[in-house]
Amino acid sequence: MKSWLLLCLLTPCWLSAASVVVNTSVPLDALTQPQLRGIFTMRQTQWPDGSPITVVILPASNELHQRFSREQLRLFPYQLNNIWDKLSFSGIGNRPVVAEDFDAMLRILSNTPGSIGYIEQQSPDAGLKELRIDY
Repeated sequence: MKSWLLLCLLTPCWLSAASVVVNTSVPLDALTQPQLRGIFTMRQTQWPDGSPITVVILPASNELHQRFSREQLRLFPYQLNNIWDKLSFSGIGNRPVVAEDFDAMLRILSNTPGSIGYIEQQSPDAGLKELRIDY
């Protein structure tokens, strides 16, 4: 049992089925895992060029959202929700944009400069580019 748990903890996140994608206006090709986490916890709100970041997520009940939260951000979805609630209720931040489904996620990301989100691992659509996450 211990070896299985250790294997799960040491499995690289790049084996995940979720890819981080951004609008083509974003001037980066890679992020570190701490930067990714900072963006999705709304601590980093601007790209290096000063342009605003728009975080786009799927509903908390969505399996891809849950997997992305655990595998890429290393947070449980309820922890992310608690962070967003605190920012929103205190008035010092906003919650991410919630796309109702995968197609809406692609549409919002493609049409919103500076946006970031996640998709099933595949080639991104036009208007999107996949970011490499360095661990």
